[in-house]
Amino acid sequence: MKYQTLSLALAAIVALTPAFAQSSRGARAARGARGAATAPAEAEAPKSGVRFVICSATGGKLPSPLFYSAGKDKAGKPTFKKVTISGRLPSNRIKPEGGIINFYDKDPAPAPSAEGGKKPAAATTELPKPAMVIQVPQNAGSKSLCIVIPGSTPANAKTFFIDEADFPTKGVHLINLSPTPVTVYTSKSGDLTGVKGEKVGPYHRNKGINSDNSWHYTRGENGDQVSFRITTKQTKEDKKSGKKTTIEANVRMGKFLVSDRQSQINVIVKDPKRDALKLISIQMTND
Repeated sequence: MKYQTLSLALAAIVALTPAFAQSSRGARAARGARGAATAPAEAEAPKSGVRFVICSATGGKLPSPLFYSAGKDKAGKPTFKKVTISGRLPSNRIKPEGGIINFYDKDPAPAPSAEGGKKPAAATTELPKPAMVIQVPQNAGSKSLCIVIPGSTPANAKTFFIDEADFPTKGVHLINLSPTPVTVYTSKSGDLTGVKGEKVGPYHRNKGINSDNSWHYTRGENGDQVSFRITTKQTKEDKKSGKKTTIEANVRMGKFLVSDRQSQINVIVKDPKRDALKLISIQMTND
């Protein structure tokens, strides 16, 4: 595993590295453009439900835009809204219907007729097959975040739900979705020498995201700058002697800032292309 250094900062406060600042500004600009185009729809965005964000070590994506059911109009006909699910910034909230959210890669709404009117709305049984069906767990909470790892098709995507009440909008959080334990070291003084690390366990499908595989830094004051180091155990083999030794290797190190207004959720995943751990950041704001 190559040693890496990256400063994880809350983008709305400060960008500690040019690359991170550029990507954050680009994501905000793209979202701003989408918001300008769909201002009326966003004004009606629900205050509870599920937000979606992509978290992929290999750069996987979902079709854009996707369409989902948004209830019925005054005439009782089904209506649909579009959403873009991307990385770093979660989507607007979507309310599940019967614990399910169906996503379509094409707008299921009736197309305009040649005369400029509307064709009769399709019955529910005539709706196309969804490109992706999301089952929302009962324990997801009234406000939840769904982390999506795209697969070979949208239907093969993996999803991980967190109750946002467990990840307060302050400071920095870590979720370990990899099969390897990690250790987190932090220091407000900037000196990590002799600091006792905090263990964050691996992810187990049958247990989901819980206190064993997640970590939270919500202490301190707004604007505090904290040095951090994330490590994992690695086995090295001497090519000549064949002797194996275990070392503590860096996954990521740098600094972050504590904010009272927004948080950052950092997700550790395994990159199958490099057989290494990768950290992906999600910017969370309260809505």
